[in-house]
Amino acid sequence: MKYIVTFFWTFVLGEIIGYIGSALESTTYDATVTSLFAVVVGVIATITYVAISKSAAPHADK
Repeated sequence: MKYIVTFFWTFVLGEIIGYIGSALESTTYDATVTSLFAVVVGVIATITYVAISKSAAPHADK
């Protein structure tokens, strides 16, 4: 469930950043490109976060 929430917020925040960035650069806003870029960055960030968390977690010895 936490991955779905992460993807949702990555999508929403990516769209906001893309819209503001296009307004600042005086270019046209393209929702498709912004969505794809946000999803790709979100997937990479989620995989990286899981890998780092897994390696940093203390291991319980039995």
